[in-house]
Amino acid sequence: MFKEYDIVYSSVELNEKVPTGTKGVILMMLDSENEIYEVEFVNKNNETIEVTEVKGTQLKK
Repeated sequence: MFKEYDIVYSSVELNEKVPTGTKGVILMMLDSENEIYEVEFVNKNNETIEVTEVKGTQLKK
């Protein structure tokens, strides 16, 4: 389980903007029972590219 402000990486391709290995930060837990988080993903310049809901199984530290 992740907590707010953890730095994470996508373990799968979420969409065209967020390929596998994209860096992000946990903004909040939306559903603790199903482990769903709101994550802000950034590019190599640390600019926001996507804020989206993500399952914990789609993330790694």
